[in-house]
Amino acid sequence: PYTYVPETNKTGGTSLAKHITRPVTMTTSAAGLKIILSANKPSVANFVVYYKVSTSDISFDDLSWNVISPERTMPSDDDPTIFRDYEYLVGGIGGLAETFTKFQLKIVMRTSNNARPPRFKDLRVIALVV
Repeated sequence: PYTYVPETNKTGGTSLAKHITRPVTMTTSAAGLKIILSANKPSVANFVVYYKVSTSDISFDDLSWNVISPERTMPSDDDPTIFRDYEYLVGGIGGLAETFTKFQLKIVMRTSNNARPPRFKDLRVIALVV
C-alpha cells in the first residue's frame, strides 16, 4: 500500500484479508468477553484478533480497535484437517474497568503463501459479568 494504516485505526487498516463481525448488542451489561476461535493455522500463516466494546450511546466509528493476545500459544498445523481452539479473554481475570453493552470483533489474517492461509471453523463469544 502507498499509505500504511494500522489495524487499530478506528475505521480502517492496511491488511488485505480480514473479517469484521457485525456489532452485537446485549440486553445486560458485561465486564469482559471469552472468545473461542476454532482455527487451522499453517506454519506460514498467522492471524490477530481485535475488539471494540461500547455502551449504547457511543458509536463504534468513534472507537479504535484493541488487539488481544491468545491466552496460550498454540502450535501451527500444516495438516488442513486439524483445527484448534484459540482462546482470548477480553478484560483479563477481573474484567474491564467499565462495563459495556455492545461489542465487535475483527480477525486479521496474514500469510507468506497465498495457497495456505489460516482457516476458521467457528467463532464463539461469551459475555462475562463480574
